[in-house]
Amino acid sequence: MTQSLITQGASEPPLHVFWAGRSTTMLPMAAVHAHSQVELNLMLEGAAIYSFGGLEIEARAGEFLLFWGAVPHRTMEVAPATNFVCLYVPIEMFLALPLSAALRETVLGGGMIAARDPIELDWPMRLHRELMSGDPGLAELDRLEIELRLRRLDVTGWINRAASQAVPPGGAGRHAKVCAMAQFLTSNATGRVSAGQVAGAVGLHPNYAMSLFKNALGMTLGDYLTRYRLHLAQSMLLGGTRDVASIAFESGFGSVSRFHEAFRRRFGVSPHRYRRATRPDRSGRVSAP
Repeated sequence: MTQSLITQGASEPPLHVFWAGRSTTMLPMAAVHAHSQVELNLMLEGAAIYSFGGLEIEARAGEFLLFWGAVPHRTMEVAPATNFVCLYVPIEMFLALPLSAALRETVLGGGMIAARDPIELDWPMRLHRELMSGDPGLAELDRLEIELRLRRLDVTGWINRAASQAVPPGGAGRHAKVCAMAQFLTSNATGRVSAGQVAGAVGLHPNYAMSLFKNALGMTLGDYLTRYRLHLAQSMLLGGTRDVASIAFESGFGSVSRFHEAFRRRFGVSPHRYRRATRPDRSGRVSAP
């Protein structure tokens, strides 16, 4: 299976890929942990109490929860036979979605989002089954479906379970600036972008803008831009027939060699091999990368 689409079963989620936990059994955690991805918990059965940023928050069967993993969290108490599907979405994938500023800033501000509408229980089970199958084509469809589900949640309504958590003075404004910088990078990713342009778009000094962004998301402006460009290139490789050189330039890379280097560093294979690995052969099977 191609690592860039979905990774399963690792002890900790990779930073740059859409990742699903192999087990659906929820267990208490001995200690809090944190990570840079947005975490989605689809509650199937049972109930649990989370420690989340110093708060205790209950999760119940049928709920769709999401939060930024940078907030220290753990499951404290878990009812018997509690099952869930746990997904991790790279932060650049989440921030690139056409979501409302309110949702993006609430997530970055330490909110625990709960969809107002309950989930249909057969959907998470199908999702998990397909992700565990190792089929890259299904994994890509599941990723797109998750993106649509997040957009639907934004439209149909959500609440912040951590709304009582105090926001540090100026915190809301800083989160808004970070979201705005990420949006500027996303909107201009296929052209030349400088730190000065990003900072100017949000009315900050370049040095402060770079520091604010890295402290919030754990990556530099340049790292975020490269990761998003690779996200664009990945979609082009999967969904079209354009040659690799054209994809390199259309996704914002200044040279084919720079694109190959960045792609191989992130995904472990060349763009050509990645494309072959995700295309079925005449028998309908997908080859290994």
